[in-house]
Amino acid sequence: MKSDVLRRGGAAAHVAGSQVALAASNYVLLAIAARHLDPAGFAAVSAYYLLINTVGRGLFAAVELETTRAVAAGAHGMRDALRHTGVLLVGALVLLGLAAPLLTGGVATVVLLAVGAVTMAASYLIRGPLAGRQQYGRYAATFWIEAAAGLVGAIVLTVVDEHATAAWIAVLAVAPALAPLLLRGAGVRAADGAGAAARANAGGAEAAGGLDAAASGWRDAEGGAAAGARGAPVGPVLWSAALLLASQGVWNLAPVLATARLADAATLAAGFTTVAVVVRAPVLLFPTIQAMLLPRLAGGARTPRALVATVAAAGLVWVALATVAVPFVATLVFATTTPPPPWVVAVLALSITLGTVAQIAQAQLVAARRPHAAALAWLAGLVVLLVVGLAAAPPVAAATIGQLAAAGIVLGALVIAGRKP
Repeated sequence: MKSDVLRRGGAAAHVAGSQVALAASNYVLLAIAARHLDPAGFAAVSAYYLLINTVGRGLFAAVELETTRAVAAGAHGMRDALRHTGVLLVGALVLLGLAAPLLTGGVATVVLLAVGAVTMAASYLIRGPLAGRQQYGRYAATFWIEAAAGLVGAIVLTVVDEHATAAWIAVLAVAPALAPLLLRGAGVRAADGAGAAARANAGGAEAAGGLDAAASGWRDAEGGAAAGARGAPVGPVLWSAALLLASQGVWNLAPVLATARLADAATLAAGFTTVAVVVRAPVLLFPTIQAMLLPRLAGGARTPRALVATVAAAGLVWVALATVAVPFVATLVFATTTPPPPWVVAVLALSITLGTVAQIAQAQLVAARRPHAAALAWLAGLVVLLVVGLAAAPPVAAATIGQLAAAGIVLGALVIAGRKP
């Protein structure tokens, strides 16, 4: 028992470390690009990074979660994974096409959006089976490989003194494809054998970030193992995708909206984008919060009030710290010359605090097998952000207030939904 606990703890640390490494790699790439490109080029690279993370990772992570559950349960999940990935890839290309006017950089950037969607689809397609079979070494390797590819690409472009924005964007677009190429075949073998299923069913949920428990609940509602035999329904995956897509959009799209409206003020856009990217760092902790809460909440426990109070207090500390430290970090690391005023940083940090509390409320809904309610809350927040960020003026203030309003709407909707039986 003790060795099993240690094994799971080590696997979780390994997976978490690889995901942190990927996030850090992207931040380092952006920092290098900020010092190597002009403000307009850096704003374009940052907008691409935020947009492809919203649509790409937001959608295809849902396939990973469902495939993890199916494979861990002993089902042949790859056929369904391929079908679901195809459906979501079409949706991703449509969404990215609609969002293309928000990007600068011309036709090359739009083409790279499509490339990035395909490469991310491929990377998440192999991760689900690896997590479901408890092959956490290879699962984590997919993130390490992508992280290394991004860093190497950025270093190469710096050495050759490349100033074309499309070249830097291409690094972000191509990096996710390396793991499927290097680990080809690792994620497509069917997962048979009931002996490993029970262990993987518990471990896979932790490695996938906690939402796998929700996927399991949705599949149970659709008819259990019999549904898996005749092909998993796409509905649960679509709800998962909607939840992940909308939540990613709330935290990523404010700088994209501001950059699109500040085409003639690239320096101002770059300053706001840099600060927004840095201040959203706590968002990386959201999956961990949910993963820790889901097992307890799924057992019928209520959300600990002390936890909510602690998270809220830590969030207020982050608001104060970010207001002072984030502009300094943006100037020191990203060479920002025009950071936004302190109130902008404070409001962005406050929205992150509201979002952290919202994650606790979301976990309660997911544990109660009500993912549609959580998805609708995030979709409402995303609509608010888009309307305010695109219609109000001036652009930086609109994007800032839009993100805060979106976070407030999401938190309120989740709390209200959580009180309903």
